[in-house]
Amino acid sequence: MNDTFTDHKEPDEIFLPLSALRYAEFYSMEMDSFTEDIQFYKTHCRDASSILELGCGTGRISRALVKPGCRVTGIDLSLDMLKQAREHSLDPPSYICMDMSAMVFRDNFDHILIPYNTLNLLKDISLITKCLQQTHHHLKSSGSLLLQLHIPDGEIIKLDGQKRFQFQMLPLKHRPGKLIKETLRSYNSATQELRLEERYRVRPTNDTAREDYSHTFHLAGFSVSQWLTILRQCGFQSCALFGDFKSRPFNSDNDSTLLIQAFPS
Repeated sequence: MNDTFTDHKEPDEIFLPLSALRYAEFYSMEMDSFTEDIQFYKTHCRDASSILELGCGTGRISRALVKPGCRVTGIDLSLDMLKQAREHSLDPPSYICMDMSAMVFRDNFDHILIPYNTLNLLKDISLITKCLQQTHHHLKSSGSLLLQLHIPDGEIIKLDGQKRFQFQMLPLKHRPGKLIKETLRSYNSATQELRLEERYRVRPTNDTAREDYSHTFHLAGFSVSQWLTILRQCGFQSCALFGDFKSRPFNSDNDSTLLIQAFPS
């Protein structure tokens, strides 16, 4: 027998597909304690009597915006996310399973939020345009759209399709152990698409079996000027741009987070 590395190489890692239920569970572990963006939305919605959040997930932001005299509504396509959102509060906002590119409401809103790069996830320009047109339609004339977008930074553009790796560790819920989340990002300049692979490794400290899951998102990786053009085409003529949740002006040389407050014409 030829005793070579090829004969005895380490087997490839196997990742299971990530179900919607599992993703909602992992998303809750990662995001429920994240509060950096809450004050930004509270500040810009302080006088609101009605707020709509698109892609509300487990309701982290919409719960924080609940106050007397203000109607808060969150929509998401994931029933598993919405189930967790309803379980988080005794008096939650109104949660609806609805497609953000096919919204149906009788009333308009003072502010509409599309946080945490949710609009990037639509990827297709026709769906993005449809969503923003409907957002414009459901805003009061005195209202505003509050939008968080991911902008590919110079570093990932220079990598030219190579992957950038990050990881974080989170405590498991309801049992001892860790959840290791690995994120691999790459950017295709030709298609302006950001590929985001997320790997979740469940590592309990007891005798429970380990689990490894993976799923991949494809995001719209447009430039700032392209996003502003799309917003103008959808009826938003005036926009304020911020580079962080403290409302610092956006710096195109350094910032990959773009926060926009857009006003309907």
